[in-house]
Amino acid sequence: MTRARAMARANALARARAMARANALARARAMARVSAQTRAWTIAFAIALLPLLARLASAQVQASNLLDAQIGNIPFTDPHDRTDVYDQFLLDVRVSTLRAGLRFESDHNSEDTYIYAKVTQRYADWSDGPLRTRVGNFYTILGRGLVHRSFELPGVVLDPAFLRSRYGLSRDVDGVLAEATSAHLSARAFSGTPNGGEFPPSGASIGLDPYAGQLSGGQLVATLARGVKIGATAEKSSAAGTRDLHLGSGFVDFDPLRLFKSSVALPLYAEYAQGDQSFGDWWRFSTADTVPHALYAGANLLWGPVALAAEWKHYRSFRLGTNDPPSLVREHSDVLLNRNTHVLNANREEGHQLEGTFVSGAWGTLTANASRAEGRLGKKPAVFLEHFIELRTPADPARRFDAAAFFDEGQDEFVGVSERRTGGANATVRLWAGFSLTADLEHLRATRVRTSFDDHFLLIEAARAAWGSLALVWERTTDPTQETPSAALEPGITPRNFVRVSVSGDVGSRSHVALTIGEQRGGLGCTSGTCYQVLSFKGAQLRVTTRL
Repeated sequence: MTRARAMARANALARARAMARANALARARAMARVSAQTRAWTIAFAIALLPLLARLASAQVQASNLLDAQIGNIPFTDPHDRTDVYDQFLLDVRVSTLRAGLRFESDHNSEDTYIYAKVTQRYADWSDGPLRTRVGNFYTILGRGLVHRSFELPGVVLDPAFLRSRYGLSRDVDGVLAEATSAHLSARAFSGTPNGGEFPPSGASIGLDPYAGQLSGGQLVATLARGVKIGATAEKSSAAGTRDLHLGSGFVDFDPLRLFKSSVALPLYAEYAQGDQSFGDWWRFSTADTVPHALYAGANLLWGPVALAAEWKHYRSFRLGTNDPPSLVREHSDVLLNRNTHVLNANREEGHQLEGTFVSGAWGTLTANASRAEGRLGKKPAVFLEHFIELRTPADPARRFDAAAFFDEGQDEFVGVSERRTGGANATVRLWAGFSLTADLEHLRATRVRTSFDDHFLLIEAARAAWGSLALVWERTTDPTQETPSAALEPGITPRNFVRVSVSGDVGSRSHVALTIGEQRGGLGCTSGTCYQVLSFKGAQLRVTTRL
């Protein structure tokens, strides 16, 4: 019995080995057949893709990356050595009439709060002559922005104090945009979910989703003889739990001097918008306080070296979150003036702006500006007033010396400033071998709620072409709102100083690096007519911009 069982076990083992060899051989043959089929399909697929690959080979690819890393924090805030790394990657690919792209953003910090890493924008765009269609995220404008304007501010990174999660500033719409243009007509229509630009992408985790509601709108413009343009816009917006809001505007854009073929240009523009009114009511052009409306008019005179501009505004209940009416306030490049820019309140404001410029090739440019706005601060009337004058030498890189000087005076009762005077000057001297030296000195004297204070600003920068620059910035203020916590407990006002050093330059042919160490004063920052809050910061910041 033992021998029989042993023989049976041996025969079974032999059969198992034979079956294993047969199965292995079958699997090898099957894999060979699959491999051959795969190669055949791959070759066939590659042949079929050859025309597309040929088009992709000629595709235009643009990519850029912004890395902004910080170590530090808001002064007198724990932890003092908070780290934060923000990154923004942009990709845009064009193949013939097709265009597609995306924006990827991420923000991580050492406190591990409100972090994110996600695609925040993506789009596909098709154009064929006068026709264009875009699906995904887009920016557009109706008229001059009274009814709608979506936009982005490249390079501006916000860090909201209530959330501490950084993101790139943009107000876009996620949906569909279509445009068509002919010799005498142009049309634009869109629909989607708007982003007001108030919340970072991480806000969605706590119920503050940047994209909310529904927005649909359009514009039709007719071009008549001598370039006269007449247009109309319409928009409908809705949000959860609220009633729909209907808006509409009409505008005209023309130059009466073109009728006489004059060398002097006088472009004129006027636009009137209303909200929640019937079509018949719109034609009354009412500016009553009970009617939500926005009225803007502008005129420019271009005559050789002279340029004159005049603008007028009248806004009531037209702060919508997705529109951007002209503010009629001059945007300044000077630091102290930029920080004290008046912020438009489209709920209740009216006013005007006048500006004149004279350009002389020998002496430079003389600019004068006068702006006024009236509104309310609570139940009290408030006035913003500004008078500005600047003289700037001719802009010529071949010159050894460039300089500018300005003076500005006015008031802004919207923020409690009853009097403000600002003056400053800057100069650049170009030395040997590409070296240059720049100095900028500014001073502000203001009175807020019967308390006067002074702001001083000084920048000294040394630069060399193809190397980079080294800058020292010093600010000093006696503004009570800027006192340190310990100084605020003492009688009187203790001046506060802000000092920082910046080093910047190109690394290779595609990257620019900037390192700033020290303390930055917070406050208002304005870019391209849009203002936002900048947090105070003490520490080190590294920004690397790369174009691929």
